[in-house]
Amino acid sequence: MRTYSLALLALGLASAAHAQSADFAITGAKVYIGDGKVLDSATVVVKNGKIDSVSTDAAPAGLTAIDGKGKVLYPGFIDAYSTRLTKTPPNPSTDGKPDIGVEAPPYMWIGNHKGIYSDFPSAPNLDFDKDTSAWDSGITAALVIPRQGSIRGAGAVINILPAAEKDARVLDDSFGFGMSYRNGGGEGYPSNILGVIALMRQTLADAKSLAEGANLAKPDDKTPWKKALEDLKPLVTGQKPAVFELNMDREIARTFHIADEFGFKFMVAGGRDAYKMIPDLKARQIPILYTLDNLIEPSVEPDKADTDPADVTPIEYKKERHDRWEEQINGIADIAKSGLPFAFGTSSAPAQYLESIRGFIKHGLDKDLALRAMTINPATILGVQSKLGTIETGKLASLVLMSGEFTDEKSKVERVWVAGKPVVEPKKEGGK
Repeated sequence: MRTYSLALLALGLASAAHAQSADFAITGAKVYIGDGKVLDSATVVVKNGKIDSVSTDAAPAGLTAIDGKGKVLYPGFIDAYSTRLTKTPPNPSTDGKPDIGVEAPPYMWIGNHKGIYSDFPSAPNLDFDKDTSAWDSGITAALVIPRQGSIRGAGAVINILPAAEKDARVLDDSFGFGMSYRNGGGEGYPSNILGVIALMRQTLADAKSLAEGANLAKPDDKTPWKKALEDLKPLVTGQKPAVFELNMDREIARTFHIADEFGFKFMVAGGRDAYKMIPDLKARQIPILYTLDNLIEPSVEPDKADTDPADVTPIEYKKERHDRWEEQINGIADIAKSGLPFAFGTSSAPAQYLESIRGFIKHGLDKDLALRAMTINPATILGVQSKLGTIETGKLASLVLMSGEFTDEKSKVERVWVAGKPVVEPKKEGGK
């Protein structure tokens, strides 16, 4: 009886595994390859989670065929900067504070490392099961960076798959280090931008000294402060870039100096004022991961008549604020045309992904450049262009089937596959 039960169990597991990696073909859809090529009606065959062929032939016999006639197929969209999908790093311990009247340790006490989380990498700290807000926007992969701190742990490039598919999630478990000029929250040092920069520079200087062989502690010292510095070695030795949250032009200018001082390269995440710095950014070919949570259009409507006079916002100020917004949103087209590596990220707002990009297109962003910034550009910037970014033989079958062109506000995401696995499917009758 036991043998019979185990046999049934094995059969069930085999069937489940087969269902998860079922082969299929999408037929008759308009296909945007992702590199500028468009096929008006094509068949895309998926086998073992990868694209097996793209042609104008009929679907091979024996495969499940999905009718794409009248629909549009895109490569899965890639979120070039997301801060939503990891756990929050713990605050440093305040135990063991040294008595500086007795000893003068050659390193900063760990309790003063507020906002320094370089020893908290993204890949082992992913914290989501299903990400329907991303899938419903056609997003199938992302660069994930911890949200908190001035120096954050290593980012990860991931397939946005359910937790049950954890072995297929991570494409790169160590892509750069998140950085920002935020202090990481809480009270005490550092409490302002001067303190944040001072702590950042001290941490980078210590990490660089340690990487160069300085004896900052006993060789067998395993304290958290030392690990945080050791983990920064790929950054301060130029092996990995910083992914730096920067919106104001003065922040970008400041980061040029810090990057030069400590010998690392960086990418701009955010990028609201990057259009003002295009010549300087082009000189270094710095990638722009433009986040979509920046640009909510400000109102120019007068305040209500019953508003307390002390709370009334002058209409002149509202118009000036709107003019500044208009300049910023028009600047996105300038960045895209500049030749800089350019991609879109959501930061924390994937639900507005398509709506925001459509808004940029209305303000002058070329739709083909926009599509590249959603697909092949982020794949290339993140180093996964051999797996993602275009619909080509051998790449992962991360695909988005829409009812129409992505630029049309009436178009809907109907189906999404991540590495061949369906994560969005049409609802059955009755909404189930």
